[in-house]
Amino acid sequence: MMDVAKERFNFTYENNSTSSFLVINMSSNEKILEYQIEMLHNNSCQGILSLNVRQKNDEIKLYYNITSKLTLKQFLKRKKLSKIEFINILTGITETLIKSKEYFLYDNGFIIDEELIYINPSSLETEMAYIPVSLDTNAGQSFKSFLGKLIISSVKIDEDSSGSYIQKILNYLKQDDFSISDFDKLLKDIKNKESKEKLLGNKESNHPLQKSIHIHKDTADPKENVRHVNIKDNGAETIGNKRINKIETAKESDEEIETAIKKKYHPKYIIIAILSQIPIIITLVFSLDTIIAVAGDAISGYLGAALIVAAIDILLFRYLFKEEHMEEIKISNRKIESKSSLTGPSVNMSKREKYSTKESSAKMDSHIKDEEVYELVNRNSPNQNETVILDKESKEYAYLQRMNNGIIDNVAITKENFIIGRLPNYADYLIENSAIGRTHAEIFRREDKYFIKDLNSKNGTFINEARIDSNKEYHINNGDILKFANIEYTFLC
Repeated sequence: MMDVAKERFNFTYENNSTSSFLVINMSSNEKILEYQIEMLHNNSCQGILSLNVRQKNDEIKLYYNITSKLTLKQFLKRKKLSKIEFINILTGITETLIKSKEYFLYDNGFIIDEELIYINPSSLETEMAYIPVSLDTNAGQSFKSFLGKLIISSVKIDEDSSGSYIQKILNYLKQDDFSISDFDKLLKDIKNKESKEKLLGNKESNHPLQKSIHIHKDTADPKENVRHVNIKDNGAETIGNKRINKIETAKESDEEIETAIKKKYHPKYIIIAILSQIPIIITLVFSLDTIIAVAGDAISGYLGAALIVAAIDILLFRYLFKEEHMEEIKISNRKIESKSSLTGPSVNMSKREKYSTKESSAKMDSHIKDEEVYELVNRNSPNQNETVILDKESKEYAYLQRMNNGIIDNVAITKENFIIGRLPNYADYLIENSAIGRTHAEIFRREDKYFIKDLNSKNGTFINEARIDSNKEYHINNGDILKFANIEYTFLC
């Protein structure tokens, strides 16, 4: 399909102030199927890119809106998919091809190619370009070739979620009687099996027997750290001289947690005790002359006043500081012996950032007074709120610099392909601004030169105040002013 389309048509990209378009240019001699265009305009066809047809002189242009979308190839280059994500993407494509017949469209009119199938990076919904002309191609064979190339060369599957289902797909591709509808059924069977397994797993995890699990740490042998899991059922096992139900052996942990429970009085009772002294003192001041008169002399009067205050306080404190007025507080003392390492060149950065370094943390400590500290978000790290101190002297990376409320922010470009946007777990540099696209732009390096490409953003990318076209590479130089929507940076290398 793609080879035929490239021979007959010319593919380009255009954009205006708010949108990006894939443009297919064709000769005016091509016979456009008008009824199909009407069907696309009058119906919300899920999985098909919106189409606008324009004719100028001897050329027909088909405009497909690809704003805020990535090609499937771009997306898969950086994203490792889970089993269900991969199945959902394939299902979206197959169902688009199958349901197109409901709108009197031909399945061989779709461009089935990873470079021209588009995906929403946040929802993983796919959309395809449909060419409303007669094409002499076989959609089944085109899809079969596309799928084989996708699995073998492009897609990266999470190892924990891969398995026999990939082999099932590959085995089905080898069949001579391959059909898209039957393949769609295979995907649904795999998906249903996955749902049943997940449901069964949830039921097992909620089984009453699971609630009787007790875990304790056996420290009798200092050479081992063995965790014993005792389950109250009939599946007991005997290991050595011990009868246990299940035993889980773990490596020595670097972290020990000691939990203590302490009791303290609720703050409100302490506040009442303090504030109650004020009326007692005021009453005593006004009653002091009477007390002295009754006592007969000043010394006896003062002693008597002190005894009265003490007696009142004793009664008050006994009431306020009862044991039932205490609350329990759990305190965990962690003893951690872990090896910390500085995030290297694979760091994905966000917010305030600085160059990374290859030097050890020991050397970094000697520079700590002279450094600026920037927040880093590592997309692959479980804790995305850690602040990492980086060596100021590293010259390995180019970076973006921005003045933000009097503070200089340096964004190190730490990857060969560096994505800027606001989509967590995908963009390397997150900009929390609604004017920024989910995947706004890409900066990449080739032969010691840096280039930038706008990724179909709504509000555009600018070099020295000039807006660049989407999906085109532009060389950038040291000192160039780069603007992503309304946020401006200086490129330094």
